[in-house]
Amino acid sequence: MLFKRAASSTTYQSDLAVPRFAHRRVETREHASGADVTGIGFHVRPIRMVVFIELDNSVGGGFQQATNAALLAKRLPPELCNVTFITTRRSAIEELHRVGIDARYLRVHRWQKLLARFHVMWRLLNPPQLFRKHVYFNWLDRSLREMGADLVYFTGPSYLALVTARFSYLFTVWDLAHRDEVDFPEVRCGGEFERREQIYQLALKKATGVVVDSEAGRDNVIRRYAVDEERVHVIPFSPAIGTQLSEHELDHPDRFIDIKAKYGLDCDYVYYPAQFWPHKNHVYLLRGLRSLEDRFGIRVGAIFSGRDFGNLAHVRSVADELRLADRIRFAGFVSDIEVTCLYRQAVALVMPTYFGPTNLPPYEAFQLRVPVLYSDLKNLRDQIDDAGLLIDLVNPDSMADALRELIIDPDLRMRLIQRGKQRIESLTDDRRLSVLRHALETFRVRRMCWQPSPKMSRIGDS
Repeated sequence: MLFKRAASSTTYQSDLAVPRFAHRRVETREHASGADVTGIGFHVRPIRMVVFIELDNSVGGGFQQATNAALLAKRLPPELCNVTFITTRRSAIEELHRVGIDARYLRVHRWQKLLARFHVMWRLLNPPQLFRKHVYFNWLDRSLREMGADLVYFTGPSYLALVTARFSYLFTVWDLAHRDEVDFPEVRCGGEFERREQIYQLALKKATGVVVDSEAGRDNVIRRYAVDEERVHVIPFSPAIGTQLSEHELDHPDRFIDIKAKYGLDCDYVYYPAQFWPHKNHVYLLRGLRSLEDRFGIRVGAIFSGRDFGNLAHVRSVADELRLADRIRFAGFVSDIEVTCLYRQAVALVMPTYFGPTNLPPYEAFQLRVPVLYSDLKNLRDQIDDAGLLIDLVNPDSMADALRELIIDPDLRMRLIQRGKQRIESLTDDRRLSVLRHALETFRVRRMCWQPSPKMSRIGDS
């Protein structure tokens, strides 16, 4: 059918591979992997990929990573892939435009969210073919068809992957914290564990490719959800765009903010940019500062930036209890310019989080030449290797010991900064792009095997 339909018109361009008349001269082109080389006489059009960004900057690192993934997709060669960017958050459009992503807004109504859950439950019942075709229409697949999509790239762990019945997709897994750290209420209570488990159980096995942040993340996905190894692709996180600046830009007077003056601090401070969730473990940092003063007489403060997701009051109460309130500052949401100053004027980034395996702040600190203290947990320690100091989350004294060592030994500080610089420079966008490109080249070969679905007045689920 593919050949018959294509041969009927020499201008038909919907199929991925289109036969040309035999008398035309055939040109060949070398490809990086050879995966998209087709038979003689075929023209292979680019894949049409729709990239979904479903967050805004109110969620912090999740939005930053989705933005970085979209910027990486934008660098794909046009002969391989044409990219359309979609956001389901109107509030994200301006921020995306500012970094060079021209995203279209796809409004998702409340009734469509409810219908999406009905779609998923209905398909799990495996109804007879007659009902599958006529009981409901799939609003997401209709939108994707109108965009001419071949492939969808979900830049986060999206429920929409369960909704589409017709389109292949790449699915992103940031972490499996609900399985790794089951005690924390944000992944245990209110049906959150079950919600995450449903998405991963159903979406991962059907995904064309699964994008993860690290080898530890890859092993976790394969082990917990029995996904084929060759379909799991490691694309490491990259620092937030606002921190990827040259030394000249960072040192420009217009970008300088005197942090201690602004926040009224009379001592040095450590910095921790994190939303106020229990798993972020702010209270450990406070206990470490108390130990640093009690055991060594070194007085250091802390600045926390990030929005409250229910745990801020508890952190404030612990600061009061430990007699640290006079040197702890809660900055809330801060601008990119202020973030760079908060990092660069700090003694160190201290990040005692329980969730991983990868977090953005250590990479941002490496980028901005700031030492890192990081959780000594199995799946997290590989992120920094020897470029930071690992702290025992059971024992706050280990944080105090590491901070003291960093403060009294300038050579250690410089060694860590240099190792961090080498670490972040080894994670190049060219390496990230080659992984994504290989996944798309592999998909394009398969996509040549069938023609697009015919135009329909109603999108069914077949």
